[in-house]
Amino acid sequence: MDTLVPQAPPANGRKPAGWLVELEREVESHPAVNHLLLARLATGPYTDGDYRVFGLQHYALVGFFTKYMELLLVRAPSSAEKLWLAKVLVNEYGEGSDGLDHTALYAKYLLDAGADEGELETTPLCAEVWNFVGEHLRICREEPFLVGLGALGPGHEWAIPKMFGHVIPGLRRAGLSEEAILYFTLHTEQDIDHGAWMTEVLAELVTTEEGRAEVRRGALLSLEARYRFWTGVERQIVARRQPVSIEAVRRGLHGPQRESPRVDSPGDLRALRRAIDAFFRGKPWPVRMEGRRP
Repeated sequence: MDTLVPQAPPANGRKPAGWLVELEREVESHPAVNHLLLARLATGPYTDGDYRVFGLQHYALVGFFTKYMELLLVRAPSSAEKLWLAKVLVNEYGEGSDGLDHTALYAKYLLDAGADEGELETTPLCAEVWNFVGEHLRICREEPFLVGLGALGPGHEWAIPKMFGHVIPGLRRAGLSEEAILYFTLHTEQDIDHGAWMTEVLAELVTTEEGRAEVRRGALLSLEARYRFWTGVERQIVARRQPVSIEAVRRGLHGPQRESPRVDSPGDLRALRRAIDAFFRGKPWPVRMEGRRP
């Protein structure tokens, strides 16, 4: 069975600063990185149909990551931050994957898992997907730059290899080929490199307690949104497996009726794109941003 992927050391070979070691441990131990869904995927009898449900929700997150990076790039205060963001964007745009960007690689995975092309655009997305995208757009546009860097650096590049370390064994167990899961294996390898670059940038540029606090705040904001996302995906998988029970809960047959946002979708990927365009024209985000996990 695959094991969790360790964080690579900084590319310059230096030992990370103490605050970075502490932050990495905090990221590694966060409930989003250790969500119960991930543990179940690593060991449970999930099928390619379950991974299709998983992937159709996750696809939106993959498709908009470059938008967060581009937003943050134009706000970077120095060439060092710009360089790290640009290096990551080169990978996201397709370096090392025969010219296929990460969104195209992920679409290939979905098709191999049994989805058809139309579903990629028309599948109802759970509210937690909308929340995740809206929260990261807000962070990268409105929060201090170092908060955004914390969200996309430690909050993503340190966390994803460890989260995908759970997902990849389950994908193989479900019978998906190595070619089909290339997005996950390649992304894991690239994010180890990205995490090492990020460690260098943070060690050199963040020298004040205020700056370190902003980086940590960004990482935790991202991870809290990620925790909610995994919870929403888990609910979608359960709904596929137990549609009668989910409908009974929805109708209040087993007790008080659940709040509709847990069941109803704000819209599909096309609607999400329209909401993003409206957001940049000054419109409010259409889905209420959830607070931090209790």
